Amino acid sequence: MSYRSWAPRTACRPRGSPRRGRNGRRWRNCPGPGPHCWSAAPSGARGWTPAAAGELAARVAAGSGSILATTSRRTGEAAAAAVAQRLEAKPGRLFRWGDAGPNPFAGFLAWADAVVVTGDSVSMLSEALAAAAPVFVAMPGLDPLAAPRHAALHQSLYGAGQARPFDAFPEPFARAPLDESGRVAAEILAAGLLPAAGGVTAR
Repeated sequence: MSYRSWAPRTACRPRGSPRRGRNGRRWRNCPGPGPHCWSAAPSGARGWTPAAAGELAARVAAGSGSILATTSRRTGEAAAAAVAQRLEAKPGRLFRWGDAGPNPFAGFLAWADAVVVTGDSVSMLSEALAAAAPVFVAMPGLDPLAAPRHAALHQSLYGAGQARPFDAFPEPFARAPLDESGRVAAEILAAGLLPAAGGVTAR
């Protein structure tokens, strides 16, 4: 279950991501009541035990009407199996690393009412922040002191109102999308630092 989303469900209406039209229209009628969750939780958690993964999945399921979840390459088979067992009775979808077809993570994000993401994966956290849904950071069974830079990032996001600790889930909160990757890419293009189509940019 990658840490993905949950939030008070409003008929699963899309949040504003440009990827929502191509990804996941099938989830527009995900059942409520309560927070509809697209869970990106157990993804990339180093040292994650099956017990911790299953407990997080159960907590997310308890606060969600439906769940869209993915695991990552680092989740591990045992932890992924524990997540699958906890989510099997919930409407939605679990995409496990290695499943056939493209990873639906972008579509999950586009349609999520809220997102739960494991805080050990900076890349996944960054992708979640680019969506408009509330973002909750979970560190199940992980020691924040073992990753001080990650902990500092989490605190800066909490202070900026961009995310909240998982303990606050599923209480919704308003936030603006934080698409730093998109901003950096736009600045690179504006500065002419990428080759023009069919040639190399002069310096």
